[in-house]
Formats: sequence, structure tokens, C-alpha cells
Amino acid sequence: MRLSHLSRLFFAATLAIPGAAALADPLYNVTVVGGLGSTATDINRYGDVVGSVTSGGATNGFVYTSSGYAVLGTLGGLNSFANAINDYGLVVGSANTLAGETHAYVYSGGSLHDLGTLGGSGSVAWDINNHGVIVGSANTGAESDSYYQQAFRYEGGTMTGLGALPGGAGSDAYAVNNKGLIGGASYQGEITVPEYPFYAVEFRGGGVVPIGASELGNSAIYALNDYGLAVGGIPASSFPHGSHAFLYEGGVITDLGALDATVDDSIAWDINRLGQVVGTAAVTLTPDTYGYHGFLYDGAGGMVDLNTLIDPASGWEITDAHGINGAQQIAATACRGGMFGDCYAVRLDLVSAVPEPGSWAMLVFGLGALSLRRVRRPGAR
Repeated sequence: MRLSHLSRLFFAATLAIPGAAALADPLYNVTVVGGLGSTATDINRYGDVVGSVTSGGATNGFVYTSSGYAVLGTLGGLNSFANAINDYGLVVGSANTLAGETHAYVYSGGSLHDLGTLGGSGSVAWDINNHGVIVGSANTGAESDSYYQQAFRYEGGTMTGLGALPGGAGSDAYAVNNKGLIGGASYQGEITVPEYPFYAVEFRGGGVVPIGASELGNSAIYALNDYGLAVGGIPASSFPHGSHAFLYEGGVITDLGALDATVDDSIAWDINRLGQVVGTAAVTLTPDTYGYHGFLYDGAGGMVDLNTLIDPASGWEITDAHGINGAQQIAATACRGGMFGDCYAVRLDLVSAVPEPGSWAMLVFGLGALSLRRVRRPGAR
């Protein structure tokens, strides 16, 4: 999704984020949107956030809207996960059935609706667009499918397999934009040991099209905006089993780098209509340990640690950023007491006028000010 295009978008945007050099003051308020042990996965244009919360030995999807917080329930089993939400409040993800299988679902009208599979025993929905097109991965029942699922497109009550690269045992569809373009990853060729490489692909024109050269094994598209810009992860040669966030536009892959050259690991989870990218990147915590921080990439200021854009006195550490909408609100996960402390799904809201330090504390929406109603959650963009 790169530079000439981003430059046009950013200079045209009325709320464009300033470059890294100008980001000396807090730029975001932090609003808690989930309970203790929750993580955020998506946000829609209205700021509704979905994610999952773990409590009492079970994990359940949730959705946070202006009407409150709701837990989504399951398909009769123990757990559920909310992966995405569209602008109409439809949430998709996966949930356990009474039989112990995991099936893709869509949440609407206060209930989970089972989307079934491609003939096998499991499925998961990763994304939904504003036309109700759902994409994900599902078992087909084939022998090779006991581990490798097949990408699917679901519309009008029908789940259709999208295939894989030649000879590939499986594929995944992680993203669909409002024009119907689908992105994800596919395996190719014979299964090899110790790793069976997967490649970032688009599912279009009835086929599976790789976006990079064959050496870009272990890559995937995780999000698409409506201009066709894609983001995801490609291998990081300097960090074993690590990745680099990337932006793809017009046939060109741009490596977005990392926050910390020492650990050199990052991944991009989402991109909005302005071309702003959010994701997660490794950072050095001590000489012997590293952790992860959420980042924002705006094309002008480069990759910026989101922890530099919030009030340091707030006590929050942003460990992941999974979704961003056109209003530049970000669905993230934040912890108190470090990344191994008490963690919550949060929404970062852009501060239109940066407050004086004395008034900042009144603007931050802390845990003590939030009274959450227990319900369930969907996924959003």
C-alpha cells in the first residue's frame, strides 16, 4: 500500500497524524472495552470493538458498542472467539459445538449462527465485509485435511472452497474488502520437513495468485482496505522464525521493518482507508528478554511505538494493535504492570486537541471509571 499513494492520502486527510518528530505529546486516550484477561481483534467505523476474554477456564468472544458490552456465547461448547465485525454490527469468529468441534459462526440478532464446514469437522471465520461476505478456513474431510484447512468464501448460505496454490495441501482466507477482494495464504507443493512454507496470496479471478516471489515463504496477507492495499507478514532473515510487517500495493511489497533492530520482529494486522497500518513488534525489555508493543505506521513518520503516543503516567503498556478504522481509532490490548500484568482490550481514541499535562488525567478513561455489563463480543474493522 505504498508511498506515492499514501502521500496523497495523508496530505488529503483532515485528521492526518503528524510525523514521528512531532509526536512528543500524548495523542491517544485509552478506553477499556473488555474485562480482565481480554484482547481486542477488530474495530468498525463506529468504534465498536470485538475480541475475546478468558475467565474461569473458558474463553468467549465479546463485542463492545455504544450500547454496552456483550459476551457472545458459544455453539453449545466451552469456548468462542470473535475475529471481525462489519459496520452493520455482524460479528464472525469460531466457537465450540456441543459435539466438541470448532465451527465458524456469524453473530446477528443476539445469537450465533453456525456456518458449517466444507465437509470436514472444523472451520473458522476470519473476516466479514459490509455486504455480508465472510471468509475463513474449513476442513473438507480429505485425508490431508486433518491439519491443513482450505480457504472459503461464504455468502447467501453457501460456503465455497477457494482452492490453493498448485499442489498445496491447504490455504487460509484472512481478509475480504468491500469490493470482494480476498487475501490470505496458501501452502504449495509437497509437504516438507521441518516446515511447510506458506505464501501470501490473493483469491481473485477464480484462482489463487501469489503476491510475491517464491522465496517469500511463511508470508500471509492479514488485512485489505478498499483500495486493495494489503498488509501482513513476510520472513525476517535476521531473526529466526520472525517476520516483518509489509505493505503491498500495485504489485510492490514494501518491508515496514521493526521497532527494535536487536530482535527485529514485527507483523501488520490491519490497514484503514487512509493507508495507516497497525500491528505488533518486538522490543527489548532487558538485555536478556524481549516483549511486544503495538505500533502505528503512517507512511510519513514510519513505524511508531504506540506507547509513545499515550500518557506515560497512565500506567498502560500497549502490547498489541489489531484494528484501525477511518477515524483512526485503534483496537488494541493494553496491560498494567507490564505485558505479564493485568491485560485488557482497549480502544485508543485520537485526541483532536492535545491537552495540557494537568488535564490529561481527566481525559484518560481508566478501569475505575468503567462499569461493564457482562455480555458477548463480535469482531470489527
